[in-house]
Amino acid sequence: MLFQDLKIRTKITIIMLLVVTITVVAISSLSYFQTEDSVERRYSETFDVISTLKAEQIDQKFKYIEQNLKYMAKSALIVSNATKLKLLFQSKSRSYKDSTYYAIKRTLDNELFPKQIVNGYSNIILTDNKGNVLYTSYTFPASVIVGDRNKKFEKIIKKAKTKTYFSEPFNTEKGAHVYVVSPRMKSRYGEIGHVIILYSLQKNIYPIVENRTGLGDTGEILLSRISDNQSNNVTIISPLKGSQNLLTEVISLGDPSNIAIQKAAKGDSKDFGYDIDWRGKKTISYWNYIPTTNWGLVVKIDYDEIKSGLNGLILTFVYTAIIIILISMLIAVIFSKFLTSPIITLKNRLNFIAKGILPHEVTAEIHKDEIGEMSFAVQEVVNGMKRTANFSEQIGEGNYDATYSSLSDDDTLGNALISMRDSIQRAEKRDYERNWIITGEAEIGQILRNNNDISTLGDEVVAFTTEKINAVQGAFYVVEGVTDELPINEQVIHLVSTYAYNKKRFLQNKFKFAEGLVGQAAIEMEMILRTEVPNSYLSITSGLMGEKKPDSILIMPLIANDKVYGILEFASLEAFSPMTLDFVKEISHIIARTIFNIKINERTIKLLKESQQMSSELSVQQEILRQNAEEMESTQEELQRTNTRLEEQVEEVKHSQDRLQSLLENASEVITIFNSDGKIKFVSPSSRHILGYKPTDLIGSSYLEHLHKDSVDVVKEFINNLVTSENKDTISTEYRYKLQDGRYIWLEATGINLTNEPSIEGIVLNAQDITERRRAETERRMRTQMQALSENSLDLIQRLNNEGLIFYTNPIITDLTGLSSDLFLNQKIEDTALPQHIIDEWKNMLVEVSSTSEKTTKEVEFPTSTGNRFMTVTAIPEFNESDEFESALFVSHDITERKKAELEILLKNKKITESINYAKRIQGAIIPDTDIIKRDLPDSFIFYKPKDVVSGDFPWYFKKGDDIYIAAVDCTGHGVPGALISLIGYFILNDIVQNNDNITPGEVLDLLHQGVSKTLRQDSNSSTRDGMDIALAKINLSTKEIEYAGAHRPLYLFKTKENDFIQVKGSKFPVGGEYKTRTNFATHHLQLEEGDEIYMFSDGYPDQFGGEENRKFGAKRIRELITNTEHSSMEEIAKTFNDTFMTWKGNSKQTDDVIMIGIRF
Repeated sequence: MLFQDLKIRTKITIIMLLVVTITVVAISSLSYFQTEDSVERRYSETFDVISTLKAEQIDQKFKYIEQNLKYMAKSALIVSNATKLKLLFQSKSRSYKDSTYYAIKRTLDNELFPKQIVNGYSNIILTDNKGNVLYTSYTFPASVIVGDRNKKFEKIIKKAKTKTYFSEPFNTEKGAHVYVVSPRMKSRYGEIGHVIILYSLQKNIYPIVENRTGLGDTGEILLSRISDNQSNNVTIISPLKGSQNLLTEVISLGDPSNIAIQKAAKGDSKDFGYDIDWRGKKTISYWNYIPTTNWGLVVKIDYDEIKSGLNGLILTFVYTAIIIILISMLIAVIFSKFLTSPIITLKNRLNFIAKGILPHEVTAEIHKDEIGEMSFAVQEVVNGMKRTANFSEQIGEGNYDATYSSLSDDDTLGNALISMRDSIQRAEKRDYERNWIITGEAEIGQILRNNNDISTLGDEVVAFTTEKINAVQGAFYVVEGVTDELPINEQVIHLVSTYAYNKKRFLQNKFKFAEGLVGQAAIEMEMILRTEVPNSYLSITSGLMGEKKPDSILIMPLIANDKVYGILEFASLEAFSPMTLDFVKEISHIIARTIFNIKINERTIKLLKESQQMSSELSVQQEILRQNAEEMESTQEELQRTNTRLEEQVEEVKHSQDRLQSLLENASEVITIFNSDGKIKFVSPSSRHILGYKPTDLIGSSYLEHLHKDSVDVVKEFINNLVTSENKDTISTEYRYKLQDGRYIWLEATGINLTNEPSIEGIVLNAQDITERRRAETERRMRTQMQALSENSLDLIQRLNNEGLIFYTNPIITDLTGLSSDLFLNQKIEDTALPQHIIDEWKNMLVEVSSTSEKTTKEVEFPTSTGNRFMTVTAIPEFNESDEFESALFVSHDITERKKAELEILLKNKKITESINYAKRIQGAIIPDTDIIKRDLPDSFIFYKPKDVVSGDFPWYFKKGDDIYIAAVDCTGHGVPGALISLIGYFILNDIVQNNDNITPGEVLDLLHQGVSKTLRQDSNSSTRDGMDIALAKINLSTKEIEYAGAHRPLYLFKTKENDFIQVKGSKFPVGGEYKTRTNFATHHLQLEEGDEIYMFSDGYPDQFGGEENRKFGAKRIRELITNTEHSSMEEIAKTFNDTFMTWKGNSKQTDDVIMIGIRF
């Protein structure tokens, strides 16, 4: 019954979902089981590849060790020296460490130590048959002592009689190690002993198994071995993931867990299966076997990690099923919706209408069935309601002009909306008009407040109002006499301002009350509005419409306190609106009150001015009368006295002028009068002997003309200060002035502004020469400063005249000699208590300074109360005004501490130089002898020029059978660091070629790179990039064939017969260091002909800076030098290279070590 009550859409959806769900569950289960089987196969294949690869890597390493052991066990040098050590120990017991032992040890060190370094062995040990230690290449481990019997060796050598034996791994302070024991060494004296290599698993093997690439998060690679002491136990010999213990996990054979480890250790064929590991967790494991060491190798991963991947697959199936079900649900809904959508659509539209929501119009086709007819009727209702709602919304937004037609005459809602719109329009119009009037009143009020003049007020009021009410012409009249209380018939209406009137001069400017429309409005005190304009009224003129009569005239009287104070007249081309009339009425009262106030103010001001003028005139007249009376009384008496004084003054002036002229000519000052612009009006005659100029030369010129450039601004400011001075204060300044002969002197000037004095009318300047005074002040100041510095100086300062008299010495003499400075003053130097050699030295320096007039400096040893001190004594000549030698200033500076430091530096430099020279002898011992090379290559040269005492560049030579190996090697750096790396390269190269037959140069460089990387530990420290560039050639003289390989260095082949030049480039990476682009070094094969030449060199020659532009020599110039040189002999070519290098270098420093090898065949 419940299912029957469901809606049709729900029923259809449920049925489709049931069918899809059953299908998805069946497909997902089948896919899961197939995927699980596929994952197991994939892991089996991956583990097979990984285990095979790791096993081969480990097996190859131990096979290489086994080969090295066999070689060493059969080496005649090692066997013979091991025999000597065995005999030495047997004969001398424990007192074996004599010169013979050390000689044998050095021989073995030279042979075995490079092998240890190159191959990364921890130690190489030689023992006899009983386990006695004969030799170790290194002191690790500490339990292995030369001369002692080692119990561990005693056990393991028994298992290495005929084949190589690999011991059980064991822990040391440097990690896990294993002993690899060679078969017994044999000589003609019988069996000698064994060679044992101590091999680090920590550095060489564990990195292989700890690389778990492709094994996920829980993957692990384990090594296992059956224990020597307990054959029923298996030991895990590799690090365990998540465990700090090493070599401690032991498993019993037959244990139900760790089956894979047991099978691997027993050597069972490789296979794959489920297992329980040492942690008790379920794993999938793959086991393999390493036959060289009898070790087992197991690759495993936790089953939980695999399961987690499958769990992820289950989760994927679940998500996929959910998505499929959701899609099916969507399809079911769409299908059911298609069947029921018309009815649901109609129902939904009716529900919207019931809620007051008006749905959009249905644009799709409406079926012609009953449901379609219902839909059409509903749509008509909705459209009508939408029109009504839209009209209401426009009214709400303020659009009262919107059109609307009611649905019918009986449409109550539509008719009500139209009535509401009309009411709102009327109310809004009233508000607009009121706001317009209030705004205009505020604006006219601002104009009235800003103006106190009737004319200006009228212009602004008539202009503003005309524009405000949209008129085209306006006039502003003021009633004259109203404020004087005149009768109306005597008051005159006066035109003050107009706006936009043409031919203003023809306008009537005055009206009587009741005269014309203006007078009529004034007498009636009422507004006049005329729409019938008389023909005599002025026309409106414009550029567009010509002349035209206005259609409407408005005349408004300005009334305040029941009196007319003015008239406003406006003309318009259209009728004035009621709003405009109301506005003019409102502002007429405000304007009238403003006119009244202005008239009252003007009247008050006029009366006040008249009163003030009358009072002033009366006071002036009284003062004139009083002065006239007093002057008339005294004038008569003064006239008589004046005549007498005038006669006396005329005579005195004559004498004064004579005296003044004499004073001015011989005065020590120059008096100058100039105006405010600096133009000279008068100069006293003293200018001739003080400045060298006649007064006539200076009058009319600018006072600034003869100033020094540094004094112009000072004098300008001085003149400006005088010009602006009003209290006749004197102002002084100093400046430099140019004399007529071109010299400059210093003047001190005092000025005063007497421009207002009728007799002067200018600025008076008194200037005097102060050059000598300033020079004396400067010398006095400098002597004072020098005295202060001298008194506080730590140096000994003395002044001696040309006769050797000491007339100054500073207090430091007391500290040095223990004697008072007074005992030295005014004493000749030879009469003082100074040591005789000091006296002689200073006398000689005094003679030298006085004769050469140049300072001199010497170092002397000065005995003091605290011991001898080293001093630098500087004698400085001093001269008088005539540039004649007057005295000498002796300054003695203590340099004892500096001398000590210099001595210490010299001693250290000597030790360092001796050490470097010793290193040079060591490096020289390994460099091949040129005579030896010339035996095999007679026409050859080696141009070798170290930058420092020792070099990072070196030539290397090795002959093996018919093959000659020769190389130019450039190590990183130069000097001592480069020399150290060169020793590493030399020994490794010797070891590689000596121990490998028929090896190509490319293979030599590959092995050299491995040896350098291990020696410098670059495998564990990738930041170390030290190494070497090298050009290596293998020459077979019988076949005249060359094999070449280079690291960053080329080989040049010059064919003399064809005059052809060939460049063979080396690989683009060095020996040593880590480079992303590194591959194996390439070997190039060249066939030689008679007369061919080859050249190999380091980068020191092409990188040398020099020449005219101080640039690098460059490889191009080397090629040109080889091509253009006459090839008579290699010695001549070597000389050419040397001369060219030295000429190019010139005075520049040598940039780098230089090595160049040339060979002619």
